[in-house]
Amino acid sequence: MSKQDKYIERAKEIWHEYEIGQSYQMQMGFTSAFKKYRDFFEGNQWAKPTDKTRNLPRPVLNICSLIVDNKVSNILGSPVKLNFMGEHEEDTSKMTRFAEWQQKEMGQEALDEEACENGAVEGTYVYHYYWDETASGRQGEYEGALRGQIIDPLNIYVANPTETDCQRQAYIIIASREEVRAVKEMCDEGINKELIVPDDEDQSYNTTEQDNEELDKKLCTVLLRYFRKDGEVYFEKCTKQTIVNTPRALNPEINEKYLERLENGEDSEVTETPDAETDNFDQPKADLYPIEIGVWKRRKNCIFGRGEVEEIIPNQKAINFEIAMELLNHQELGWGKILVKANALNGQVIDNTPGQVITDYTPGNQWGITRLDGSQMTAAGTQIVATLMEQTRVCNNASEILTGEVLSKDLSGVAIQQIQAQAQKPVAKLQRAFWRSKERIGKILEMFYKFYYEDTEFTYDLKPDEMQTIRERDRQMGINRDIQKTQFDVFNGEEFKGEKFSVVVEAGAGTRFSEIMAMDTLNTLFINGTIDRMSNERLEQFITLYPDSAMPFKSELRAIIKAQKESELGILKQATEEQKVQIEQLSSYAQSLETVNKNLEAQVKQMENLIAKQEKGYQGRIKKQNEILGKMFGSMLEDNENKTKAQPNNNASKGMKQTDTSLQQ
Repeated sequence: MSKQDKYIERAKEIWHEYEIGQSYQMQMGFTSAFKKYRDFFEGNQWAKPTDKTRNLPRPVLNICSLIVDNKVSNILGSPVKLNFMGEHEEDTSKMTRFAEWQQKEMGQEALDEEACENGAVEGTYVYHYYWDETASGRQGEYEGALRGQIIDPLNIYVANPTETDCQRQAYIIIASREEVRAVKEMCDEGINKELIVPDDEDQSYNTTEQDNEELDKKLCTVLLRYFRKDGEVYFEKCTKQTIVNTPRALNPEINEKYLERLENGEDSEVTETPDAETDNFDQPKADLYPIEIGVWKRRKNCIFGRGEVEEIIPNQKAINFEIAMELLNHQELGWGKILVKANALNGQVIDNTPGQVITDYTPGNQWGITRLDGSQMTAAGTQIVATLMEQTRVCNNASEILTGEVLSKDLSGVAIQQIQAQAQKPVAKLQRAFWRSKERIGKILEMFYKFYYEDTEFTYDLKPDEMQTIRERDRQMGINRDIQKTQFDVFNGEEFKGEKFSVVVEAGAGTRFSEIMAMDTLNTLFINGTIDRMSNERLEQFITLYPDSAMPFKSELRAIIKAQKESELGILKQATEEQKVQIEQLSSYAQSLETVNKNLEAQVKQMENLIAKQEKGYQGRIKKQNEILGKMFGSMLEDNENKTKAQPNNNASKGMKQTDTSLQQ
């Protein structure tokens, strides 16, 4: 068997697997049901008119779109991000930041919106990730970038539809419609391109060149088949007639070895694995299908799920039909019939023009033209529609509470919040299921990051608390610089190949629609002055315990408080330094006063010594004078005594007076 014949036989095998998948979808009714679900969601809810129904009004009160849009909005309302948890904090931070940057570059948010809508309508959503070599820019060693797409559930086929985990499938096939010209361009060397023809054309090769150009513009079905061999994921492409791309590994390093062998003509057999030896390939394996099949609601023993529209269609038909019947009744019987006797009009035409004048030609005094009263419309039909709508919304957890409509004015704010929280519980279940799919997608992205990205520059934004930490560190080191919010880094997937990460979906603070609640919290804190009356410790407790949904700005508020604390601390430090200088000045002044006091004490001692010496000298002189005076007084007394004895008594007293006078002198 020639190589071309083997390519044809291999394509037939893959096409047979594809037809088995189509058969399963038809047996389950998905082929027609999914189209009907999409038509009802988009408002195409009436069958084509027939002769009996051509006059029937066709109103559309689209409950399907209302419920789907509100549930999808609630699920996507809470911002989430993928956290890659590794053994080393630095690696964890870099992988998480790179994933956040790459998902923005890839447009992951738009993919999530499309996937959620598919899930709510058809019940199943399918992500497919691939390396696009045509993507602009060089992202590393390999040209191109990682890209994602949402696959229609009817275009995905698995080996075992009863296995709900797509990673356990023996193979997964994705069908797509592409131009014949593009398919021929992507063919491997040695493929007979003439076998690739549009699906609606038979294989006739007796056409002119102009006819070939027209055929190349038409579409053909291309099957992309993923499978595993020895734990590695491989993929191949084919049309109904032939192989387009022979099997190659998702791991680019194995694929390079395979291509080298293919160029050397060593790969001559068409098998599910290339001939390149990979058993001794000592590298981590690309062992995950780059596909995530998620369901909105689980369908028992089936990889395809249930959506919202599937259960609403009967009620939607009833609502539309009831309104149509009311309109038809109004249309047919709204204007009363006109009773006219023969020859009463005499050729006149009644066209219901306002103010039209009609002459009654009936002979005699009897009236020949009379309008019959039309039938009155009843409120029963309107009540039936309102009841159907209300019950439909209640049963599908899409009441006015969930859709944000005005509630009773008699309810308090706390009561409204409790009712809204209760209404969110069913949606929270759907949201958690979607987040689990996001975690599985994170593992697929991690595989691509490790194998395809090398020395890739990316950017990330610092959080307010991170910026504050850097400022504090710079201040301690004496560095004065401006901290930029946007930072640059380089990612090299080779560094992470030996490390295992667990992926956790982290729900962001608040929702995309919680600005009003956040503003109310800010008004309470700042405008009402509550924050000024709270200590830093109480304020930190308040922020920690407050729900994230009502305070999505926790990190920013903590950064502001921290900056305020540091500002107050800086003021206190400055005041302390000033007081320290004043204390030093006072201490110096006190020392100078002490020196002056010591000098004064020395002077006082000197004065005391001098006074003591002078006092001692004065006492000696006084003592000498007293001795002299004593001697003088003694001699004088002796003389007086002698004279007294010699003179009579009369003269004695006189002598004494004289003596006293001399003594006084």
